[in-house]
Amino acid sequence: MKNNRSVILFLFVMFALVDTNAQGLFKYFKWTAYSDGPEKMDHVVIDLNHDRFQALPIGITQSYFSLGVDAYMFHDHPMNKKGTLAWALGVGYSGMNVHHNGQFIYQVEGENVTTHLLPYPDGLNVKKNKISLNYVEIPFELRIRTMNHSIEERNVANFRFYLGFKGGVLVNSHTKYRDEESKVKVYDIDNLLLYRYGPTLRIGFKKLSFHAFYSMTSIFEEGKGPELYPFSVGLCWMRL
Repeated sequence: MKNNRSVILFLFVMFALVDTNAQGLFKYFKWTAYSDGPEKMDHVVIDLNHDRFQALPIGITQSYFSLGVDAYMFHDHPMNKKGTLAWALGVGYSGMNVHHNGQFIYQVEGENVTTHLLPYPDGLNVKKNKISLNYVEIPFELRIRTMNHSIEERNVANFRFYLGFKGGVLVNSHTKYRDEESKVKVYDIDNLLLYRYGPTLRIGFKKLSFHAFYSMTSIFEEGKGPELYPFSVGLCWMRL
């Protein structure tokens, strides 16, 4: 049910970002009719990420097989006739997953609740243990690219350097634990920060690029949980 709510909210935000003249989502992102000006490209972007935290509490380790996926739609705005310089604004959905060996414990003192991340006891056969965070995000990019000279291949960039920034709102969070005897999934972790923001980078050739993101905010509110600053690196696929 919570995942369905996240998808519904994501679709609502997508339609809300359509131009004020209400000319429609497809017209706003303009996936067709490129002949009326500089080439517009890379409207659909998919990131396959390796997610990690920059630092962890003592005794906590994280897995190298922590995979996440981002999906974005951009509106590309060329700044010159050739389309080699552009800026882009979009909307997207980010799914972050970090596998680790810890458990979230709550310390209650009166009305104050603090979240701690502590390692599981030695000898416990944990098969899966992860935290998942999903965000609806608004990314912005300054795009530098080279272009082919032929008209037929003009919308294929040889080289891309996209420097950007994105901010997002947390729409879903849960932990998943599984051992030999039980499987537990817990939603709505206490004291999570409801937003995040940070710089992004894409460098690559044609439709495949390297992607990186660093969050300037911890996933928890200041003073109410461990300082976990996430970052993601991976591959990016861009179309249209």
